[in-house]
Formats: sequence, C-alpha cells, structure tokens
Amino acid sequence: MPENNKKEYYPKYSDIPEIKKDGSENIRYDNPDFPLFCRRNDIPANFVPLKMSLHWHSDVEFICIRKGHAFYQLDDYTVRMNTGEGIFVNSRQLHLIVLGDEECQLDCIIFHPMLLCSSKYIEEKYVHPIISNPSVPWLLFHDSIPWEKSVLTKLSLLYELSKKKNTELEMIKTTFEIWKLLYDHVPGIVSESHSCNESYAVFQKMVACIQTHYREPISLNMLCKAGGMGRTACTKIFQKYANSTPIDYVRHYRIAKSIELLQSTDMSITKIAYETGFSGASFFTKTFKEITGITPGQMKKGGFIDV
Repeated sequence: MPENNKKEYYPKYSDIPEIKKDGSENIRYDNPDFPLFCRRNDIPANFVPLKMSLHWHSDVEFICIRKGHAFYQLDDYTVRMNTGEGIFVNSRQLHLIVLGDEECQLDCIIFHPMLLCSSKYIEEKYVHPIISNPSVPWLLFHDSIPWEKSVLTKLSLLYELSKKKNTELEMIKTTFEIWKLLYDHVPGIVSESHSCNESYAVFQKMVACIQTHYREPISLNMLCKAGGMGRTACTKIFQKYANSTPIDYVRHYRIAKSIELLQSTDMSITKIAYETGFSGASFFTKTFKEITGITPGQMKKGGFIDV
C-alpha cells in the first residue's frame, strides 16, 4: 500500500478506456449491439484518479450519487454532487470524476445516442438538437425539482432493469422517457449550463496527441504544434482544464497505460517501461512510485485495490 496510507483505486483492466484515433474513449458495452452501459461503483475514500481519467466520448453519460458525494470536473468548472443528486454529461464533453475523503456509491449510466435514433427524422428533431448544443455540456439534477427527480428515478430503474434478463425493450422505453424529459426542459435551463469555448477544443486536440504518441518522446513543442499555439498558451490551457502542466499530464498518462500492461500481460517491467514511453526501468520505477505510492513490482504482485 502507498506510504501515505491512503487507499488507492485502480480500475480493473476491463474498465480501462480504449482510446480511438481522435482521442475519444471507446465505451466497452457488454453487448456491442445494445449500446447501453449500467454499473454501480463502490469507491473507497481518498480516491486518487490518474490524469488519464480526464476523457470524453461520443456517448452520453449519467451519474447518480447513492451515498457520499463526488466532484465532477467538466471543462474548467467543478460540480459537487451530493447523495440523491445526479448529472448528465453531454456527448464529447471532457470530464473527470473526483471523490472526496469519504466512501462513495454511484450509478453510472452510459448510452450511445444511436439507441434513440429510430429514424433520421427522430435523430434530427429530438436527438441532434441536444447532443450538438454547445450551451448544454452538462446538467445537474436535484431531487427537489419534480422533472429532475423523475430523471433520477428513471435512471435508477435503468440500473435495476440491467440486472434482469430480457428487459432490453423496457430499457429502451426508459431511455426515451429520460430523453423526452431533457428535450422538454433543456430550453428553460440552458443559462445554468457552462458553455464550451475554443480553448476547450484545442485542449482536446493536445490530449489526443498524447494518447496517440505516448510511446514516443513528447515535447512541449510537439503539443504546441498539435494545438496550434505557443508554449505559454499551451501551459495555461493544461493548467485550466487538467490542473497540471503538459509534461506532468504526459507522465500520468504513461503511468496509467503501464498499469494496464502490469495487470493484463506478463511483460517485464523493463519492457513495459519502454512500451509506455519511458527511457528505462529505473526512471519508470521512480516515476511510478511518485505517482501511485507503490512500485511496479508491487503492482504486478497485486498491490492494488480492485473494485
């Protein structure tokens, strides 16, 4: 365990995101032909996420807090969610969940918008206006507001249905009901959302560059070229959206990829070091312990919490 005695949470290999060429996450649905993901997570206190947890995907995401509280970083804004509250994260919005100093239980519901697109007409009239709306990157739900409480109730129902067999039609029906609530109420609460901006899109390009080239040497100039900006502006954008320097973000991403290899392969630590962009095993081990609190060898022997 780490020397600071904090519990560290490392995702199971099956939960580690698969990254597409554009830098977005490819959600691993249990059934690729039915793109709806439901999971309940019990996360220990003092969860320390790796920087690679900052991600985006084409799918829409809902989170419901059942116990404790959590913070969501969205764009350059941080939202606190308490027990009984939830959030909608729109398609292709950069986000990161951060837990506090207490245990948290949350439900995660993700589905691809195609699930709602029964026809081109439905897609253009009801789906596209929400997922392409830059004024609605996310929405926070409170159980004190009737329509928002209804969304939270239906999200809980989706999770319960996912545990049963032959409920796909009922699950689709419930997703349509949730979407109708969003469609009916989004216009009245657009002003409460945090709008996107050009620097956010630039940051996504630079993160995609890291995710594509992390095995290779990555310099600040390389990231600046990917974002089409100078060194100072690049550093400010990473500080704004990731609370990190560009190079520190690269270090965390490489460590996250090394954890995937440590858990899923029999590769030697030296080979993993080179595979994830480090100059050697010694520097890799030093960096790994600085970030995680344990050595790669301890990780390989099972020195992590798998929840």
